[in-house]
Amino acid sequence: MTFRTLVLAGCCATLLAPAAMAQAKPAAPPAAAAAPIASPTVTGPSKIGFINIQEAIASTEEGKKMAADLKSRFSPKQTDLENQQKAIDVLQKRLQDGGNTMSQAAKDDLTRQIQTKQRDFQQDVQNFQSDTQSAESDAMNTIGQKMLPLLKKYADDHGYTAIVDISLGWPQQSVLYFNPGTVITGDMVKIYDQAHPLAASSTTGGNR
Repeated sequence: MTFRTLVLAGCCATLLAPAAMAQAKPAAPPAAAAAPIASPTVTGPSKIGFINIQEAIASTEEGKKMAADLKSRFSPKQTDLENQQKAIDVLQKRLQDGGNTMSQAAKDDLTRQIQTKQRDFQQDVQNFQSDTQSAESDAMNTIGQKMLPLLKKYADDHGYTAIVDISLGWPQQSVLYFNPGTVITGDMVKIYDQAHPLAASSTTGGNR
């Protein structure tokens, strides 16, 4: 019998016992309705902290390494895009400079080349942006998932009622003012680096 079966059996026994007793004894008069349970209230003054979670993630040693890895990963494609743009500029200048000497057929052919290269370039740029944004988001989420438990512990240890993210800035966020002394971004970077040292993370990854 599994643990789940034992738990279900215990629950059933607990639920059935009052029913059996009700059948054996006369029905009792209805009891007065129980008073509603009051909502939990915060005792004492509230303490709110603020964090730029994006800055905190990017400032960790692991975040810096991930950023360097992403730069190395996408650098060849970025160079390719720059070369595509230069090639288009060369063709456009050729068309502009030869406007009075080129035949109409040559102009049309060169114009088609430019349009084709521009279309391919724009598609490559969109794909590049999508790929880099997706990779950056994955990297941020990887670190963020490990930072949140540390953030919760920090808040509990220091008596914070709430921690508010100020990454977006006004007007995207509703926070209009906060005391710089209540910003815990730097503290979380230090705590994360201590909990997830880069050398240990690299060693663990290499042993998989």
